[in-house]
Amino acid sequence: MKGLAFVAAVLLVACNTRAVAPSPTPVPTEKITFMAGFKPQADLPFVAVYVAQEKGYFHDQSLEVEIQHATSGEHIQLLSTNRVQFSTGSAGDVMKRVASAGVPLVSIAQIGQRDEQSFAVRADSPIRTLKDWEGRLVGIKSTVSADYLALLQVGGVDRSKVREVTVGFDPRVLADGRVDVYPVFTANEPDTLARLGIPVRLFDPTSLGVPGLGLSFITNQQMVDAKPDVVTRFLRASLRGLADAIADRDSAIDVVMKYATGEDRAHQRYMLDTEIEAAQNDLTRANGIGAMDRSRYVGLRDFLLQYGGIAKTVDVDAVFTDRFIKDLYKEGRLVWR
Repeated sequence: MKGLAFVAAVLLVACNTRAVAPSPTPVPTEKITFMAGFKPQADLPFVAVYVAQEKGYFHDQSLEVEIQHATSGEHIQLLSTNRVQFSTGSAGDVMKRVASAGVPLVSIAQIGQRDEQSFAVRADSPIRTLKDWEGRLVGIKSTVSADYLALLQVGGVDRSKVREVTVGFDPRVLADGRVDVYPVFTANEPDTLARLGIPVRLFDPTSLGVPGLGLSFITNQQMVDAKPDVVTRFLRASLRGLADAIADRDSAIDVVMKYATGEDRAHQRYMLDTEIEAAQNDLTRANGIGAMDRSRYVGLRDFLLQYGGIAKTVDVDAVFTDRFIKDLYKEGRLVWR
């Protein structure tokens, strides 16, 4: 009996020891700011953050996120000085900023896998090929872009025969015939024109072999070096929000409309659908949305150099890193932990 009592006592001590074993040390909550690169709308990385905030995914990652929106491009300066920790920007724009001013920007997840811009003609236009641009009025939004110059070369277009017109950012110049070709942001302006009663056809640089990448999540080098765990946690929550947005687009637009007050819901849905399509290709189907390919960054850098998009070369490995996105996906599936 004494032996049994001793065994029972040992088991009791063991059980009690297990019961009071220390729990894992909680991760301290980190306060960060995400500043979207434009007004509230259904740009896909914006939606990812909106949904992650709505569903508590940032909280689950011990992050307290303040969501802001840029009004005049101030997000780049704020990000470069770490007053904002995360933002959005195209891969090409990141390279331009680094090349021109040396700002320490780093792309950490490539959401848009296609060029953001296309060139639109009216659906009933006789312009069917790039060569048909000769003798036509072609709109230039602000400066002559590298993708525009590349398309001229691809199509064998004599630029001296193209009548270039500075048009700004009003697609109505195509609707009323002031230009024959108009540069559009593919995610929203074709729908804007359709709402004006002007369906369009697009010359898409990516489809025509011109290097291009859309919006990425970006941070600064300080965050990458000093707080890589925060970068990982931000991306994990955001990409989970993105996955939910793809799975339930109506619910995602419900969340978008809480930020994009006064905007047209159907137009926001058009944007979301268009950007979801542009976020997927063979690379992302194998490795997950947000996947990055160094060779595409090299190709984009060399293309921008060739066509004057950047004045000097940049170190590709300084403007992008795929270390975080690779850590977050296993066999193409996001790890939620």
